Formats: sequence, structure tokens, C-alpha cells
Amino acid sequence: MEIKKFTQFGTFTVIILSVLLIVFVTLLIDHGFSVKPEAYMSASLVLIFIVCLLTFYKLTIIIDNTTISFKLGIGIFGKSYKIDEIESCNSVKNKFIYGWGIHLIPNGWLYNVSGFKAIELNFKNSNKVIRIGTNKPEEIVELMQRLIK
Repeated sequence: MEIKKFTQFGTFTVIILSVLLIVFVTLLIDHGFSVKPEAYMSASLVLIFIVCLLTFYKLTIIIDNTTISFKLGIGIFGKSYKIDEIESCNSVKNKFIYGWGIHLIPNGWLYNVSGFKAIELNFKNSNKVIRIGTNKPEEIVELMQRLIK
């Protein structure tokens, strides 16, 4: 099987982070790049929002014969899992409260940049789950189910 890639653009995340970035760049310019604490705070927030934008602007899932992996944005964060360690892959809808980003959920971890659709990986030797956001969960689940069997 050829390598399959599924990329989801984080539209909402990019819009929010871009607006915040513009606000704090404007504040930084307004403070005149001085040594005031306000300028340091604005500069720090600009750097944080740039890193967040580079990290969460997209999520790419890569599937080949032996592994499923994903990376966020420019690839600062990502993981890889062997398919023979995966018991099942299901399409799920995340609760609104789960939000976006990288964080713990009740029984595992969530990696998401946009929307509420995701795939959930269940493992043979663990009761933890991994949820990976995607705009094509059915297509990924179908492919994964063929590879798991």
C-alpha cells in the first residue's frame, strides 16, 4: 500500500491566533519597543502566539502498512504508533468541552486543531486511547480497519 496522508487545516484556530497576534503586535508597536514591562509582556505574547500558530495551523495523519503517525503544524509535536499494537480505530465526535490543542481527556490524550470529528485509537495492551482530530474520520477508519485485520 502506498503512504496515505490526511491533512486538516485548523481554520478556527488560525483565525483566533491571528487576531490575537495582530492585537499584541499592535500593542508592542504602540509601546514603542521600549523597556517598559508592558512591552516585554506584549513581546512575550507575540512569540507565544507565533509558536502556537506554527504548531496548530494543521494536523497531518500519515498511514502506511506498519504505522499510523501524525504531526501538528510544522512538526514540533507528533506521535507514531505501530498498527499491530492497535486493537481498533473508531470514528468519534469530541465533546465541545474537549476543545482544541493537545491535552488529557478522561481516558487518554486528544490532539486536535479544528472541529469535533476525530478518530479514536484503542490499544491491545493498554486501556488508554488516543484521539486525533480529522475532517475525514470515516475514510481513515475504513483504511485502518483493513490494516488491523
